[in-house]
Amino acid sequence: MMAALPMHTRRNVALWVAYDFANSIVSITFFLYFAQWAVVDKGIADFHFNLAFTLSAFLLLLTAPITGVFLDSSLRRITGLRWSTATAAALYGACALFAVAGNAWGALICFAFALYIYLLSFTFYTPLMNDIASPERRGRISGFGIAANYAGQFAGLLLALPFSKGVWTVFHASPRAETLLPATVVFFLLSLPTLIWFEEPGRGTERVPFGKAIRTVVAETKNIFLRPGIAAFLGAYFLFNDAVLTVSNNFPIFLEQVWHVSDTVKTVLLLAILVTCGIGGMVSGMIADRYGHRRTLFVVLCGWVFLLPLVGLLVSFPWFVFATVMMGFWFGATWTVSRSAMGDIAPKDKHNLAFAYFGLAERASSFVGPVVWGLMVSGLSGLGSDRYRVAIVAISAFIIFGAALLRRVPAGKA
Repeated sequence: MMAALPMHTRRNVALWVAYDFANSIVSITFFLYFAQWAVVDKGIADFHFNLAFTLSAFLLLLTAPITGVFLDSSLRRITGLRWSTATAAALYGACALFAVAGNAWGALICFAFALYIYLLSFTFYTPLMNDIASPERRGRISGFGIAANYAGQFAGLLLALPFSKGVWTVFHASPRAETLLPATVVFFLLSLPTLIWFEEPGRGTERVPFGKAIRTVVAETKNIFLRPGIAAFLGAYFLFNDAVLTVSNNFPIFLEQVWHVSDTVKTVLLLAILVTCGIGGMVSGMIADRYGHRRTLFVVLCGWVFLLPLVGLLVSFPWFVFATVMMGFWFGATWTVSRSAMGDIAPKDKHNLAFAYFGLAERASSFVGPVVWGLMVSGLSGLGSDRYRVAIVAISAFIIFGAALLRRVPAGKA
């Protein structure tokens, strides 16, 4: 068994938080610029673009549980994080090179696989939170990580801005395509301190045959979902995160198609949102530690039920800006409190597998939300840009169902 106490160091906490900063640089750049390059500049259909998220979620479904079993038995998480980070950086780099060459489908395929590996890396990264933070500080440490994540997104947008405006260029390609490779390189370089210096105690060298691992996945999955509150929490997380993640992934396209604003305006708006996201992440973590994770999360979801339809229906751009900046508090709070709540619910001896299913619940929404969004905006083309407003309002129903299911999680379990 791995001793937890030696990992409770300020250095490990700082390195864990720093990795959240680094990985967000690449995610925000592809989120804003690759989406628009693929859909707006290259004409890939919304439905096909969203299928990239579905493919990554499917691959995660096939591999995350088995990865969790190997982690719980013998593997070191930092080793997995090293390999997955390097692979994700290579695939994102390939996507960026296809983009500057104008190859839309090559870029989209590489993006789907890069996103899969990027998501798989959190199977190694997120459970480390339980090892570096005591239960009474888990919400606060999660909040620090989320705040660093949004600070990294802020830095990523500033890094990409001169490339997106054509002020800086490397390949003399589309400005949106030019943003991708610099973000990938910076992401990898900034992740190196964590990958090199994070201290995780050595583990046993037990070899688990693949067949035995599969049987273990089935058996341990049954045991985990029989624990009070876990099935209800993961189901609730799947539903409300479905809405939040789908809207987030399509937000740049919404800004382009509904409001027709420039990339500079989009960047400034996202920078403002990221500030409130970071504040929301830190404050909500402290509140959750004091008043309970489930209770805090339920209040956050009630706010989403009001905010998402409002953002979709507002016709005044200044009011839309105000609402979306305020929405940043809810973005930060949602992922901070969800992560810390999972840390409280996860069985102590199986929290790698539990977090694997947490990651699956987060990304399994990519089977449903993006497909629903893509079908709606494609099928309601007669409504023009209003189809995107309808999609946001409709997707909000998932949050209502998620909040209802969250009420079934015992208060003492989160």
